[in-house]
Amino acid sequence: MKTRVIGVSLALGATVLTACVSVPRDAGAPEVRKAVSDRAAGVDVQIRAEASSADEPRLKALLSEDLSADAAVEIAMMRSPRLQMALAEVGIARGELIESSTIANPLLQADIRFPASPFNPFELRLSQTLVELIQLPKRRAIGRVAFQAASLRVTSEVLRFAADVRAAYYDLVASTLHLGRSRTIAEARKAAAELAMRQHDAQTINDLDLETEQATYEQAKLELARAERNLLGARAKLTIEMGIAHLPVDWRVPDAFPPLPPEERTQEELERLTAAQRLDLAIARLELDIARRRVPISRLAAFGEITIHGDIQREPDGIRTYGPGIDLPIPIFNTGRGARTRAEAAFVRARHLVDALTQEASATLAIARVTLDEARARVEYFRDVLLPRRRRIVELTKVAHNAMLIGVFQLLQAAQNEAEAQRDSIEAQREYWTARTDLDRVLNGIPGHDGMAGAGRGIERTSSPRFGGGH
Repeated sequence: MKTRVIGVSLALGATVLTACVSVPRDAGAPEVRKAVSDRAAGVDVQIRAEASSADEPRLKALLSEDLSADAAVEIAMMRSPRLQMALAEVGIARGELIESSTIANPLLQADIRFPASPFNPFELRLSQTLVELIQLPKRRAIGRVAFQAASLRVTSEVLRFAADVRAAYYDLVASTLHLGRSRTIAEARKAAAELAMRQHDAQTINDLDLETEQATYEQAKLELARAERNLLGARAKLTIEMGIAHLPVDWRVPDAFPPLPPEERTQEELERLTAAQRLDLAIARLELDIARRRVPISRLAAFGEITIHGDIQREPDGIRTYGPGIDLPIPIFNTGRGARTRAEAAFVRARHLVDALTQEASATLAIARVTLDEARARVEYFRDVLLPRRRRIVELTKVAHNAMLIGVFQLLQAAQNEAEAQRDSIEAQREYWTARTDLDRVLNGIPGHDGMAGAGRGIERTSSPRFGGGH
């Protein structure tokens, strides 16, 4: 009887340990929202099981005006199914956290024998793995750390998505402005070609001059077609990013980039933000903690199938016997060396990854800062020097043309040169705002278009559904 009580107590103890698991249904979601808002002001993200019509008034209001970069990000946060795919990882990580805090169900075995007299003999066995019971607190701790890492990965993905939306937005603005300038150039070259045709008919210019103007016009038409194609592609990309491809709404972007901010952030401020916000470093440190915790757990890998059990047995003559038992694997062939070696190597790799990301942080920040400063300098040069000078040349050329000192072709060429300078200025502005977006990527430690930020490089996502090991 005493042994039966012991067996029942063990089973009840395992049940109580498992029942203690309590993970809120929204675990991870508030943390992701806060982490995103702390790193990207004004960006609010909601985890939704399906699309909601409650945002329709806000969506229509945003699309009824010239779309800004912030508005594009807000719409994407509301509508993009790809973003919701990333946010669903929070629920997956929550489920893995629950599994990391539970143990395998006890196993009930029943046997009966025929024939027998006066009673049929039977045997009942209730067994439970022992190693899982011993390691449960450690696996729970690993599960909590892994859940934090998963939440940071989701945060990184949300910020990466927002940065991609901004980059797509600036590409669309640039494509829109490029199309306008290409049309201006094409119209100017068309006028020059028509004039050249009339002058050639009047025999005031030769065949070479005519062919030169015609070829220049044909080249301008090709560039206009390319600009129209680029605009269609950029608009389609942003439409997909925002998740509004199915909406029959004629939305538009402004016909100019935003003005440059008065000043850029100082190096000290950037370094402070990098130290506080880089998600790749935070994830790598959590992965290092997980790897460190797994090393001692791996030392019992050879004994992973140890089970304890309680037995009730009735003999054919009706006598019943009770007793505990244990199933203990003999580590002859598998000594657990492979699991230990793998865990120790994973720890070394995680430690070196933290060191690598720490060293790369300052270098990538310096590259992003220099790129932004150079892009800003070019925008200011076009704005303050080159474009005013091109406009002045056009004005002086008009005066000279009115005075019949130069021909109309020189006037058209001056206008085309101004349009080309405006086109280069548009490209400089696009590169500046893209550089600002890439700097934010570096500050937050998320992947960029050029792979400059090191978020998640070499970090292996926990593949086992049970953080810290299986049965």
